[in-house]
Amino acid sequence: MTVLKFSPSVQHHRANDEGTEPTPISALHQEVKSLDLPQRARERAEEHAFNAVLTAGAVLAASFIDTLDRVVRPITWTGNPPLPENQLMASAVTYLGSADGQRGWWLHYTRREVGFGEDGDLVHVLTLIAPCACGTYITVELVDEDALIVMLDELTTPPGAPVDCDFRLQVRGAGWADTRHDSTEPPF
Repeated sequence: MTVLKFSPSVQHHRANDEGTEPTPISALHQEVKSLDLPQRARERAEEHAFNAVLTAGAVLAASFIDTLDRVVRPITWTGNPPLPENQLMASAVTYLGSADGQRGWWLHYTRREVGFGEDGDLVHVLTLIAPCACGTYITVELVDEDALIVMLDELTTPPGAPVDCDFRLQVRGAGWADTRHDSTEPPF
């Protein structure tokens, strides 16, 4: 293997109407100065939110073929930009409905980093958010379609109705339920 030394290219001075052209680094600095950085940040945040919506739909189509993909229309998702100050990635949410027309069920999508450093990876996370009879919300991370089927099969309330406070939405296997009752506000 031959290693070539880096050597700067021959400087070509091309004349323009005002004399010589600025060097590329000078032109680059001028371009950066002309950018509207707050507007650029808003556009990037919107792009991340839009990508979260697209990815949420793709996750349903790939992993929840017989359940969520059949009932959640892609147009119903709303994207949320990342919140770096809270270490939250871009996300998407869709409303699943309500029995009383006031407090309903939601489906939330985001990604989460698992592992550290070079061994870290991003995983897709779908969370079902259900109203609780006490006026708060319970969240359940959906590990797969089978877990969702089992959980919905175990419900004793009408579709879209609040669940009982003591009902932990337990999912057999690897699922877990968040029973914190810390929010009486709608989740979104």
